Amino acid sequence: MSVTLSEYFCEIPCGETIPFENPHAVSVSLPEIQNVIDYEEGELQVIDKMKSGYPRFFQNQFVKQLTQFIKEKHEISNEKILIPITSIQARNCIEKVFNVLFEYIEDEYENVFLILDSNDENTRKYEDFIRNTGLIISSRKAEATLYELNLIDSIFEEATVSEEQAIFNIKNTLSKAYGTSSEKIILSNCGMNALFSATEALISVQKEFGKTKIVQLGWLYVDTMEIIERKEKSHVQINIFDLVQLENWLEKNHKNVAVLITEVVSNPLIQCVDLPRLYELCSRFSIKLIVDNTLGTPFCVDVLSYCDVAVESLTKFACGNADLLFGAIVVNDKSLVSLLSENVIPPFEGEVKRLGFQILDYENRVKRISENTILLHDYLKTQSKIVEIKSVFHKDSIENFSKIKKGNCVPGLLSVVFDKDLAYYYDKLKLAKGPSLGTEFTLAMPYVYLAHYNYLKSEKGLSKLEELGINPNLLRISVGIEPIEDIIKAFQLVLE
Repeated sequence: MSVTLSEYFCEIPCGETIPFENPHAVSVSLPEIQNVIDYEEGELQVIDKMKSGYPRFFQNQFVKQLTQFIKEKHEISNEKILIPITSIQARNCIEKVFNVLFEYIEDEYENVFLILDSNDENTRKYEDFIRNTGLIISSRKAEATLYELNLIDSIFEEATVSEEQAIFNIKNTLSKAYGTSSEKIILSNCGMNALFSATEALISVQKEFGKTKIVQLGWLYVDTMEIIERKEKSHVQINIFDLVQLENWLEKNHKNVAVLITEVVSNPLIQCVDLPRLYELCSRFSIKLIVDNTLGTPFCVDVLSYCDVAVESLTKFACGNADLLFGAIVVNDKSLVSLLSENVIPPFEGEVKRLGFQILDYENRVKRISENTILLHDYLKTQSKIVEIKSVFHKDSIENFSKIKKGNCVPGLLSVVFDKDLAYYYDKLKLAKGPSLGTEFTLAMPYVYLAHYNYLKSEKGLSKLEELGINPNLLRISVGIEPIEDIIKAFQLVLE
């Protein structure tokens, strides 16, 4: 069924797929704050309603069905946990990191299922690593397997192109946007796998110089931080604007620092670091700089001139429909390409064919979203019930952003704080509300509730949020391409 963007300006039932009626949806409707709390607390009244969710945190229905089939076929006891992953390569990656050998099942379609003991105290570590590094099976691969096994009647119909054409479309679009050759672009099955693979490759290069430490600059995406924290030697500086502090620290500690990781722009505070100056610092101290450009996009900002590696989750603005997982690594040094192969999980052909169609509108999508973001920002800043707006227009970021911006485009996100608890306004908003971003339809996310829910449950956690400058009531708005009048009207109904 064809869905128009205007159909998202309504009260979408809890658990409904976003996008609508799409079995590969990576978002889900959580229309009230209590729904979000119930989901985080594992309440079945909400969990059982959910037809979709972000795949690294919620198991897709096709994946769930295939896993259950394998469990029954191989008579796996309930004391065991069956974890579906992408491939033998993914299994090798986990075994290498944890120095263990897993019992596993590989089916005739090259899907791999780890067999873990539910009583093993390390099981949670393995599951977190699989999530952090994006080693999960593609929903389209699970769907294709179920179809081959005659367990479903058909494959979901969607617009695609041939695999060969798709790879050309994806690499050609990205190479033009980043201003580089397609040989320096590596595709992976998701953004987190791209970041993990890039980090491992650069550390392997730096090891021969005695450099193994990672520096995290800014409060980054939760999985990124967990990848960094897993390394024994890591350093965190939250304030991205104080590069004097960073420089002073590097003066004393740079000899063993291999990599610095940051986001342009940051999530959810939409802050922009002085990237040219940061790159100069890293170059001076022989530190490799990785920039996550998912929120900035290569059509809004030029990052490749000021980093060693850019990574991007193509799940977001490049896709625009929130119905796949996909990642890309863009390197400045071509010699890194061969080093990436050990940990990069290639995307399944079904995901490639879908993104190959969607990415053709990437530049136009970003430009339209940018125009709407500027207009929505101008409206919201006039509203007395909005007490704070986080954006690249903020006085701390605007000058830094101007150094790397392309044309008049701005990142399509705004984070706002209201004059009352978030629930008061969030519950009344008539638009899509759930995880993810970069969609053609406007999508609002109660960021702290979904990304850092545990921080809301203790005074220590709340103090941590205050220290980070993240208001618990912050609402992140991913602006869509709908008529700006429709977007503004959705907010007028609750603000005016």
